[in-house]
Amino acid sequence: MRIMLALLITAVAGSAAFADPVLCEKQMVTQLAKLKKVAAKALGKCIDKDNKGALVPTDACPDVATQAKIQKTRDKVREVIGADCSLADIAALGFTDCNLDAPDSAAETACAALPVTSSTEFADCLACWKESRISHFAAFLYATHAVEVCGGDATGASTVCSSLECAHPPLPNQLDLGDTSANDCQKAIGKAGIKYLLSREKLLEKCALAGSTRADCAADVTLGLKLDKAKAKVGVLIENKCGNRDPVADPPFCCRTGTGNMCVAAADRATCLALDPGYKVQEGKVCGAGNTCDPQPGNQKITWWEQCAERISGSCTGATLVTQDDMIECIEDNAELVVDRVMCYQFRANLGGDWPCPTSPSGAFLD
Repeated sequence: MRIMLALLITAVAGSAAFADPVLCEKQMVTQLAKLKKVAAKALGKCIDKDNKGALVPTDACPDVATQAKIQKTRDKVREVIGADCSLADIAALGFTDCNLDAPDSAAETACAALPVTSSTEFADCLACWKESRISHFAAFLYATHAVEVCGGDATGASTVCSSLECAHPPLPNQLDLGDTSANDCQKAIGKAGIKYLLSREKLLEKCALAGSTRADCAADVTLGLKLDKAKAKVGVLIENKCGNRDPVADPPFCCRTGTGNMCVAAADRATCLALDPGYKVQEGKVCGAGNTCDPQPGNQKITWWEQCAERISGSCTGATLVTQDDMIECIEDNAELVVDRVMCYQFRANLGGDWPCPTSPSGAFLD
């Protein structure tokens, strides 16, 4: 009799704990934050290794080790959300299916079609949308590896990333930067962008979990100061490591022959290397009038996007990036847009009215 009673009490307690939308929402946000953090940082570290030729095979981010790390976290997230969310909880939070936004890539189309007939499928749904945006942002930050990170295609055909096609044209050179100052700059861009993304989303998630709408959080002066503080760190970190580098998709280079400082004209880096086995590409120099590798005029360059479409409402023409300050502003804008989209995926109350998805690239929170 005592055993039967204990089992009954346990079953009732478990049922009561299971039907708890507030707990479900908190666990959903907390667990997905862990997945976001692990995925973003792991991708960044993978590209850092790839730039220095430390991956086998090369140009394979995410590599097997990175994929395994992300998968381990994804499995744990699925387990926890599955245990703490019932279908009733999920419905109470405003979720009806996995069609959370207008898909802009093959990856997002696949996410939208996922079933949500169990709490674990619900976790898979949110993880899918979130990871497509995280991969998109990593590819955006590490511009020289955008195609690689997005599974071989950075446009709407990508099965990995949300589309990057509005960041074109032109696509930055896809190459390993090596153990160079340009690589140090790219690492700083990646670190600064990811750190801002994580900090911003954490602050807004805390506000939303307290029951506030997007409008409420936008009007919170204290929150606004914290967001500004996080944003200010982006420029400081990039400026410290990038020096006077400005963004250019195809920076100058010199095709050095190996005979002293002599050089020959070459249309691109691949052509230079194909001309002769002894020829080398020297970054940051130009083949001058005397057929010697000379310093380039003006500021140094970093291989990056030349347009920032996320600033322009409903258009892929983009805002032209000329200076490092332009690049920093573009990184901030894109981080804010990614956070806005992820927030609208997670908080669906009032038919998504509390935290609506951006309707255009310029619709970022506190834009």
